[in-house]
Amino acid sequence: MWSSTILLSLSSVFGIIGLALVLAAALTDNWTEYQVNRREIINAFNREPELNVRLKDAFVRNVNYFSRNYGLFQICFPDSVPSDIGSFSKYGSPCIDNTDYFPVEAVQENYSSQQTQRLYFMRANVATYVLGLGVVVVCLAIAGIGCARQSRKAFMFAGVGLLLTVLLFAVSMACWHYVNYLERAVLEMSPFYKSWEPILKSTTRFNFGWSLVVAWVGILFILFASVFFICSASRLKKEEEKALSAKHGAYMMNNYYDKGAMVPYGYNTYAGYGNYPYGYGGQYNNGYYGYMTYGR
Repeated sequence: MWSSTILLSLSSVFGIIGLALVLAAALTDNWTEYQVNRREIINAFNREPELNVRLKDAFVRNVNYFSRNYGLFQICFPDSVPSDIGSFSKYGSPCIDNTDYFPVEAVQENYSSQQTQRLYFMRANVATYVLGLGVVVVCLAIAGIGCARQSRKAFMFAGVGLLLTVLLFAVSMACWHYVNYLERAVLEMSPFYKSWEPILKSTTRFNFGWSLVVAWVGILFILFASVFFICSASRLKKEEEKALSAKHGAYMMNNYYDKGAMVPYGYNTYAGYGNYPYGYGGQYNNGYYGYMTYGR
């Protein structure tokens, strides 16, 4: 089995990589991608003048008619940008803030129960994700202190804490996927998918983005880190017990003689000083144990 040093090294590396990945996923804006073929819509306008009259304003102002990428907090436009939308540059792409988290009070009052449900799940998604990031940082800091002090409790705490973090991230991702399901398959009012014009549905392609993949991979790395921290704490305990046994074993001495050894007569084996030695007899009058002479 791997030593505690190897397990701690692996857990630290996996934890740092996992934190970097989930943080990168939160800061980037490619969780979902909508690619709109605007040229095909223009061709449809040329074929159907009535459609052009009805959708002309939406074509230049409505976000749904533009290719866009959604993050947790912003919406970015890789190609053209809607008119008068108040965008700002982020990583070289024009973006806008996602205002769905805090809608205008007058608008929120008219929400249906499903829209209200979507709002709460969106907030829960962000809250649990940010909380998970904070817990990861705390757990890795405690693990670093544990490495300096060789503390099994610190490693166990870090491992259990990271397991709880994985649970938080899992809840966050479940909320995110549920919100995406509501937007695409349940909600029928604007601006959601089921309310779109047929021409917009046919010219729009939806994909899950790479930021979502990065988030899931980061969560998996954090799960591995938690398992390695718990295993390292268990392994360190066994190594300490083994070292303690070896240390005590060096001071343990036998209090008996080998059964094959011949003990001189009158030798006190167990306590105190030995008896006074007997006087030497003649060389021809040695007893069986006398003078340790065995040539008889």
